[in-house]
Amino acid sequence: MHNWSAPHSTTPHLTTPPSQSHPDHGDWPHSPSALAAAVTLATLSDGRSADDDGDDDDEVEDDDDDGGGISLEDYQHFMETMPGSHGAGEGDIDDEDPSLDEGGTIEDMFGPIHPSYITYNAIDMFDQTSSIPHHLHTSTTYIAAPMAIGAQTIHLPYGADPLLEPPPTLNEPHLSIQDRAAFCPITSYFHRFFGHFKPVVPGLDLVQVPDFISRDDLKGDEYDYQGIDWTKRNTTRAAVRKARSQHERQRVLHGVKAVRKYIHSTPNTDSFFQFRRINTKPRAFVPHFQLRNIVTATSRNDVYYAKGHQVLHTDAEGVPEDVVADLSKHLAPDASITTIASHGDVLIAGAFEGEYAIANLASTQGSAYTFGRTSDFATDTKSRIVNHMHLFSSRRTYTPQAVLCSNDHHLRVLDCGTNTLIHSFQYPAAVNCSATSPNGRMRVVVGDFQETLITNAETGQAFETLNSHTDDAFACAWADDGIHVATAAQDSTVVVWDARYWEKPLAVMKSELSVPRSLHFSPIGSGPRVLVAAEADDFINIINAQTWESKQVFDFFGPAGGVSFTPDGQSLFIANGERRFGGIIELERTGWADKTGRRGSFDDEHQEDIVTDWVGDGALDADGRVLAGDVQRQRRHVDLSGVVV
Repeated sequence: MHNWSAPHSTTPHLTTPPSQSHPDHGDWPHSPSALAAAVTLATLSDGRSADDDGDDDDEVEDDDDDGGGISLEDYQHFMETMPGSHGAGEGDIDDEDPSLDEGGTIEDMFGPIHPSYITYNAIDMFDQTSSIPHHLHTSTTYIAAPMAIGAQTIHLPYGADPLLEPPPTLNEPHLSIQDRAAFCPITSYFHRFFGHFKPVVPGLDLVQVPDFISRDDLKGDEYDYQGIDWTKRNTTRAAVRKARSQHERQRVLHGVKAVRKYIHSTPNTDSFFQFRRINTKPRAFVPHFQLRNIVTATSRNDVYYAKGHQVLHTDAEGVPEDVVADLSKHLAPDASITTIASHGDVLIAGAFEGEYAIANLASTQGSAYTFGRTSDFATDTKSRIVNHMHLFSSRRTYTPQAVLCSNDHHLRVLDCGTNTLIHSFQYPAAVNCSATSPNGRMRVVVGDFQETLITNAETGQAFETLNSHTDDAFACAWADDGIHVATAAQDSTVVVWDARYWEKPLAVMKSELSVPRSLHFSPIGSGPRVLVAAEADDFINIINAQTWESKQVFDFFGPAGGVSFTPDGQSLFIANGERRFGGIIELERTGWADKTGRRGSFDDEHQEDIVTDWVGDGALDADGRVLAGDVQRQRRHVDLSGVVV
């Protein structure tokens, strides 16, 4: 039985209001059932043609049966065989296991994903030969004996060869729960699953990675944007990508495959961004495989990322890093910063035991910051991890407010100017992510519950409950137009809603291959509007937010630690956590002169609509959030493709 009583929340020298409890799943406001949501997904997807998957040779092939559209009857039958809307567990990785096809419940396929924070020493308390504890999702597993070199514990991902992979840059004892769905590191993959067919070619462990690679350095397969020469290995990057995708597709969880089967692939036909540069010295550290928001940018000159106990600063040109906040005195040796966010001159970071730090980026006092905790250590809380943070402009003060989503089932609102927790709302399970509407009145909340909650931002009460995922969600975003809301879950789906019409989703898409862990809408005034969905490994989806019918896929090798737009939306920074080929990647805006189709919305289909940004050009000049002036925006739209110099 769950204990919904709220732990006491404290901040230095200040107290917070009592928490507000929220009902269990069955008491949320009325919403469509899971079956109705499933039929809605099928209905929305049924309008696409059978060949929408595209025919680009470099695009990831999907063995899902997308031909002939979606059968509502088949999808309804699929949902009816899953007797429940909540679960615990997953299908076996082996797709041929007959036990997966009969006698199972949704508890066998899906379940509470977010594990409690357990130190490596705590593993000794468990019998590692017995079944995994019920509160841990079975896509994670205990590592019985992590390798140790000196005082450093090394945890190896799936398929990793310890003789080939670089050692970790940080001690990792808290990563005692490992993601079985993580992709094999590319060096080990090439050696074990691809390169062994070519025994005389040099391995990727011999590649000397430079400090940076710019677009001018690229030479196709002779030198890609991760510094790899594929021609020396008698292959192409496209061939390795295709083989790797096929290999990883075989490892997709059975329950996820069942969901993906009924959703069309989104064609990879757009070009919104292009590679500009990768700086390989800055390496963000992914502290937990489900938390991928450890990079943020306030400009091209100011890029921040988390690494262990520190928040570090660099820029697009890769200047030597400097420390913005060092929490070493406040965090346990085996703990880490889990999430960061920024807004204007304010940066905030959260950590494993509910710690947070607020830094004034305009300060001239070096790395001074304000420290606090979401709760004290005396409370009976198994896990206090700060899963996600975002900042929004207060409707009453001139200082931003931060929303902290925590594993202790609470969402807290922090006034950054006074370091005061002004609200604390309790939910049925861990709160994994939230996003506040531009006007500050509404908030979308997702967590270790499959419903998406649309809440009153000031009371925390849910007034809409949306059923669109079959697994827990870890990402959400609210667009600058105040209308579009997106969520992403571990069932590999991305769902977009229109805030004017909550009856059914506006669009339903599946990821390229991995789990979408981070969502970001492009800022207003930045050009043709897009939704960026960063997957856990290898893929960044840049989705056309005008039509929701196409996207651009930027692929690399490595786990994504997060993505961040600059405030003007002209640069997109990606934290690649690959130990050998990782770094901070910058993509820059392109395609300003491209024409886009009619926007996807529930408006009258005959209504005149040429808007490609979040609002029309006339409204951009009056919007204080738009950083580019009218002349600058007009210059961006000039098509220079036909100019001969």
